[in-house]
Amino acid sequence: MPSELLRQVREEMQRSYKPGAQSLERASSSQLPGIDSAALRSALAALYSSYALVGQLPPEPPSLRGRIGAQLVKLIQRLLFWYTPQIVHFQYSAVQAIEELAKQNQRLREQLEEARRRDRDEWRTVFAAAESRMETVNRRLEALRIQTIARLEREIARMRPQQIALERRIAQLIAEARNRLPEASGTAPLPAPVTEDQHNFDGFYAALEDEFRGSREEIKERLSVYLPRLAVAGIGGESMPILDVGCGRGEWLELLREQQLDASGIDQNLVVLGMCQERGLPVREGNALEYLRSLPEKSLGAVTAFHVIEHLTLPQLLDLWDSAWRALKPGGMAIFETPNPNNVFVGARNFYLDPTHRHPIPPLLGRFLAESHGFERVEILELHPCPVELIDTRTGGDVAARFNECFYGPQDYAIIGWKA
Repeated sequence: MPSELLRQVREEMQRSYKPGAQSLERASSSQLPGIDSAALRSALAALYSSYALVGQLPPEPPSLRGRIGAQLVKLIQRLLFWYTPQIVHFQYSAVQAIEELAKQNQRLREQLEEARRRDRDEWRTVFAAAESRMETVNRRLEALRIQTIARLEREIARMRPQQIALERRIAQLIAEARNRLPEASGTAPLPAPVTEDQHNFDGFYAALEDEFRGSREEIKERLSVYLPRLAVAGIGGESMPILDVGCGRGEWLELLREQQLDASGIDQNLVVLGMCQERGLPVREGNALEYLRSLPEKSLGAVTAFHVIEHLTLPQLLDLWDSAWRALKPGGMAIFETPNPNNVFVGARNFYLDPTHRHPIPPLLGRFLAESHGFERVEILELHPCPVELIDTRTGGDVAARFNECFYGPQDYAIIGWKA
């Protein structure tokens, strides 16, 4: 009987302390970095629960057997009075150890999270810098691609008229060679083709204009100053057509077409003629003076020539004025624009950027040439002064004004003559 009661008491005590013991076993068997906070809280709760039961008697059952068991437990408790403080001390130490372990675990978790956050921030900064550099590189590559394409397009556009001109000349040479073949059998030797020295520099001169003349938009803007004069005189209709001598790249013809005016051009440079033909402008190849002389009298409303007369010899210049006056109808006009040598920079430097220029024509001489060839009303229109920022405004007086006039005055002028 007593042995059976002791067995029951032992089982009851084991049941009382089993949760805490299992929690302590799980806590002690875990590695520190991997401790779960929930497991620590469970172990602490079990220790606090068992700690509170140390020294307490279990409930006394109402049965006789229960009362006898309770009396035995009290007897055993009195016999184990020396062991209870050790249990309490062990429980207290275990609680303190697990609490410290929980604190260390929390600190480690906070440190780990801080390290992870710092790493995320550092990597985010690294990625942002890398993305910024890649974006900059991509922008530069795109700009380079656009520039390269634009440069290639300009080069292709520049070479296209030369190709057209060469193809045209080859076709003409082939046609001429065929015409010169003997009508008999084809055994006779083929005569040497006609030389084309006059066109050897067409490409060079077209490139020279592209370099120093200015863009098409800029030239069209400059030439628009003449449109009101044509409108006032009623020039440009079917009965008053315009002939542009030395039409070049065709900016003036394009501007007249935009105004729905009747105009055509003539030039000897095959490259610039190819440019005009690419734009659908009405142009012809030929000698302008010969063409003017071939036209019927009083058949034109206007004869224009922009930066042409400075290329002519004196006999050619006189012939141009004569032929223009003969071809113009009454009320028609001649517009000849040329560099202005009254501007020292133009007369001493810029004029010679074109090696085909012969000599500058001062405005007084231009007026005299027009009047001496029958034009009864002549206007000298000064054009294109230097940019305002170049003019010296630091000093005043007549000397400074004269200096600015000589060095920064109009760079071009036009001789406009009306036929009565």
